[in-house]
Amino acid sequence: MAARSSGPRVASTKEVEEAAARFGSEPDPRHEPYDVKRDDLALALSEVCVARGVPLFGICRGLQEMNVAFGGSLHPEIRELPGRMNHRMPRLENGEIHPDPNVIFADRHEVSLVPGGAFAQILKCESIRVNSLHGQGILEPGKRVVIEGVAEDGTIEAIRIADAPSFALGVQWHAEYDPQRNPINRALFEAFGEALVEQKRQ
Repeated sequence: MAARSSGPRVASTKEVEEAAARFGSEPDPRHEPYDVKRDDLALALSEVCVARGVPLFGICRGLQEMNVAFGGSLHPEIRELPGRMNHRMPRLENGEIHPDPNVIFADRHEVSLVPGGAFAQILKCESIRVNSLHGQGILEPGKRVVIEGVAEDGTIEAIRIADAPSFALGVQWHAEYDPQRNPINRALFEAFGEALVEQKRQ
């Protein structure tokens, strides 16, 4: 399938308001421009994958999109909530992004997993350490969104979609980073891969 792009498009005021409202927040110029078409596609895909039993693994923004697709809301700057830590990527003193990916993707905080939950079963433990590169996060979980893991400051870090016929998990950290050497991320991708193989057999 071929794809064609005419370049970036600036959203209209109405689209900005609608995009922010979709995520349960107010428009904020710090977070513009909003990619309305991308949001429409991602939210629809989340719903369709779950409904059809297609394995779904949401990472960072993917977790956030899964939550919104099932009726939840987001906060654009989690660190502004009382008691929350700064979950954004490490930067140099001058504000520039740190040049060392080992620093950017280093494990920065713990995540406590629900005992006996999907993640605890896959990872065979109830506490893990993960990287953190996000400003936005889940404020209110959607109706079918089950909280599977939280950071020490209460930020939701792992979810699953209740009653999904196949794998439907999301993580707030960047699990795609170095899964070859990171046992937590590798185990999650292996479980996702097994679900894909099983789905193909059906």
